[in-house]
Amino acid sequence: MPQIKLSFEKQILKTKMPFGISYGTKSDAKNILVKLTYDNVTGYGEAAPAPYHGETIDTVCALLQSINKSESEILGDDPFAITQINIKLDKFVSENYAAKCAIDVALHDLCGKLANLSLSKMLGLSGLQSQMPQTDFTIGLDTIEIIKQKTSDALKEGFQILKVKQGTANGTDYDKQIIKAIREVAPNTTLRVDANGGWTPKQAIMMSHFLKEQHVQYIEQPIPKHSSIDDFKYVKNNSAIAIFADESVMRAKDIVRLAGCVDGVVMKLAKSGGIQEGLKFIQMARACDLQVMIGCMLESSCGITAATHLAPLADHLDLDGALLLANDPFRGATCKGGLLEIRDAPGLGISPTSLSGLESKR
Repeated sequence: MPQIKLSFEKQILKTKMPFGISYGTKSDAKNILVKLTYDNVTGYGEAAPAPYHGETIDTVCALLQSINKSESEILGDDPFAITQINIKLDKFVSENYAAKCAIDVALHDLCGKLANLSLSKMLGLSGLQSQMPQTDFTIGLDTIEIIKQKTSDALKEGFQILKVKQGTANGTDYDKQIIKAIREVAPNTTLRVDANGGWTPKQAIMMSHFLKEQHVQYIEQPIPKHSSIDDFKYVKNNSAIAIFADESVMRAKDIVRLAGCVDGVVMKLAKSGGIQEGLKFIQMARACDLQVMIGCMLESSCGITAATHLAPLADHLDLDGALLLANDPFRGATCKGGLLEIRDAPGLGISPTSLSGLESKR
């Protein structure tokens, strides 16, 4: 039997414009493209590490190199043994979910190609694509003038939902200025806010009342990642609008802790560890009577398309990561005015554009 072969490449994904959130501003994303090859068929997965989740491009490379050294022990000779491989990975190392996500997604892509089935069909989600919510488009932190220009550009592209980054270093007064400026350009557009943990509980409550006046849907991660249950309860019980948790919920098991303390949770493949855990995350959220948003990091169409296959299971989508890039190395899910569409093709349904210049590691 042939063995599953692992290789990976560093990707420097440039953004079209600087992308600012409460953690800082970046002009590129340092990701890793994973390739799993079996019987001359290759599946792709993407690792999008975030330092605030304890991962960097170096930690991802180190783990993948370690897996390669024990390749037959962890990956084996059966690409359809995805559950078994994921269990082995969790025993091999804790956390490191972005790296594990890349392997999990590459396995699903590989299996789909071997079975000649799209990921949606493999997961039993065929026929649900018409139920997919629209994705929002993210307006990152910047000067008021640039924020207004970004908003205008998004409206010209047909987006009907905007996600506005908040939690600025300049404080809540500047956060309010941002919302007011966007409302000047987009008075009737659906808005949602993401503070990325940039507010204190009292600031979050105060801002919630202002945001309700501005007809904002909900606040994503208003307080820091490691905030206590009591702090989340305090915010939820006093907020004027719904509260979603993102950084505070990585995997399905984390949802139980915050059930009753938030109105919804955000699932990202890169922070949960991949498609299998992402499905568990969504099922746990539903069991806890919580709304679900499927979000993303700054990722290429490899990572975004993988998440799009699960999109019909969500209430809200934030899958615009590839749209923010200037050098997307894949063709995958397409987006027109917030409406996402995936091809009915084997696996993820993606194809490389140009991977030249990427650094290969084995």
